[in-house]
Amino acid sequence: MNFLYSCCRYATFVALMLLIMLPDESQCAQKTEEIIRVTNFHARILVKDDGTFAVHETMRIFTNGVTFEHGQYHTLSGIYRSISSRIQGRHAYYRIMGFEVTGATMDGQPIPYLVKTYGSWFTKYVFLGPRGLSLSPGVHEFTLDYITDRHIDFLPDHDKFFWWVFGKGNHGWATSVDTVAITVILPEGSYGIIASLEDHSWNEGTGKIPELLRRAIESGESSVLNYGMVLSEKKPYLSIVVSMPKGTVREPDISQHMVFFFRDMASYLPALIGLTVFFLYYLIVWARVGRDPERKAVVPLYRPPADCSPAVARRLSTMGYDRTVFTSALLNLASKGIIMILHRGGGYTVEKTGAARSGISPDEQVLYDALFGDGMEQTGLSEKRVLDAVTIDRAYRKHRRHLLSSVSKRFFLRNARYVVPGIIISLIVAAVNAEIVDVEGSYVRDLTALGLWTILAGFICRFLSRKNVLELKKPSNLIYLMLLFPAVLYSVAVTISHAFEVFDIRQLMFLVPLFIMLTAHVVFLFLLRAPTPLGRKVLDEIEGFRTYLAAAEGDRLDRMTPPEKTPVLYQAYLPYALALGVENRWSEKFSGEIDETYTLPPLDVFISALSRLFPSKR
Repeated sequence: MNFLYSCCRYATFVALMLLIMLPDESQCAQKTEEIIRVTNFHARILVKDDGTFAVHETMRIFTNGVTFEHGQYHTLSGIYRSISSRIQGRHAYYRIMGFEVTGATMDGQPIPYLVKTYGSWFTKYVFLGPRGLSLSPGVHEFTLDYITDRHIDFLPDHDKFFWWVFGKGNHGWATSVDTVAITVILPEGSYGIIASLEDHSWNEGTGKIPELLRRAIESGESSVLNYGMVLSEKKPYLSIVVSMPKGTVREPDISQHMVFFFRDMASYLPALIGLTVFFLYYLIVWARVGRDPERKAVVPLYRPPADCSPAVARRLSTMGYDRTVFTSALLNLASKGIIMILHRGGGYTVEKTGAARSGISPDEQVLYDALFGDGMEQTGLSEKRVLDAVTIDRAYRKHRRHLLSSVSKRFFLRNARYVVPGIIISLIVAAVNAEIVDVEGSYVRDLTALGLWTILAGFICRFLSRKNVLELKKPSNLIYLMLLFPAVLYSVAVTISHAFEVFDIRQLMFLVPLFIMLTAHVVFLFLLRAPTPLGRKVLDEIEGFRTYLAAAEGDRLDRMTPPEKTPVLYQAYLPYALALGVENRWSEKFSGEIDETYTLPPLDVFISALSRLFPSKR
């Protein structure tokens, strides 16, 4: 017990000594807290008759001693002034102001300064003093002199300019700001009125400002205007508007307007260069890999190209896959006697004939297996298959998948990989343009999120449509639509809300180039597809065969010993005529010559019945 008692006494003594020796946290905070208080900020603007402003700013600072880290200008460390070099004028037109620093002092002595761009391209930061500036405790006075222009708006009945004096957003280095004041010296013999931005918004309107100017001249107002205020949490900054009668400042002439115009357009030069590089890249890529090989003269052919089925012929001609590709392949199987297409009970059934399949093309073999495979041998129904929506959808997808992969590799190239650098260039251009037009970051983020969500919703809708969910053939499909409805509603609501923001010139200037580039991606994605040399050769042969199929009675082709017109020939080439879009011309050539040897169903009736079984998107 004595031992435990002694240990407790010792631990208590050590704890008390530590509490006594440790300094108070509040005292540490007071010792380390740096105070940089702007006790007074005053700006004097000398307005010259040509519209140029000579600005002299004075900042009186109280500090308990502070040293800014060396080489931290890029992190906005030090005494600095942020000044915008761009303003939005009438008709939402941005104009670039001139800006030139002429001098800076601290406590009456000249000091070095550095002008840098930070954040926005059009915001100039003027850092006062050397790097690693150290301020001793006490009061220090900084002055900054600079020249700027193009701040004045020339209105029909008066002129005015807006000036952001000082306050929140301009002094991230200061712990607090007390008073802010401004003096505006107009050209000698003139007069004007000065008001805060809030007061000016109440006075702005038809005839109000000219009336206030008339009262100012009657009251004997001078050309020196003063305004000041004590900043507070409710009013953390001072911004003023000065109104003047017409003629106080000379309006720019045509030559000055031209100089200003090229100055303004120069700010958009990076975005224009980016757009030029974007389109130049695509044009160069298209010229190198997207241009089709040179076509040869069309020579009529009286038989289809070797190893070219009707489905392959249409796939090559359109560089796509549609219902006609599927229908022509199905008809060609029937034309070769591999299957029979029978009309029964208002629908159609395909039935095996037992004929050898040695002469069918690979894509037709895939279609045949899709119709009669999938374990149907065990059901006893492998010889026949009803052409219903389920059967056609399964066979359509398998045939399409095979044809897209096999034909794409052999006969033409998509060149889709060349779009990736184009997308990267467009993202860079969009980022630069967003900075130039000063569009809000939240707007860009919302637009990006909306675009990604729209793409995701598109994939979801595509998946549901492939599963026939959107056709509501089953009651359970309604559940999928109910789950999808809130997401679609959100996309529509956000799209509508952003559509109204297009009337903001900044959003419009950001969206128009973006829309142009997105459209260019889609257009060049199709333009970059090109036939291979083998594909070009087969396409020329297909065109020659199409010329023969489409030739009417009496054409010169009939005098070039074409094959004898027989019902067998008509049936053999009818799938090709359908695939190449000349089935009517081909049928006209055999009018009245079809006999009992024709085994295919009536073409118009069959196509119409089959089209009703396809999903609506195909």
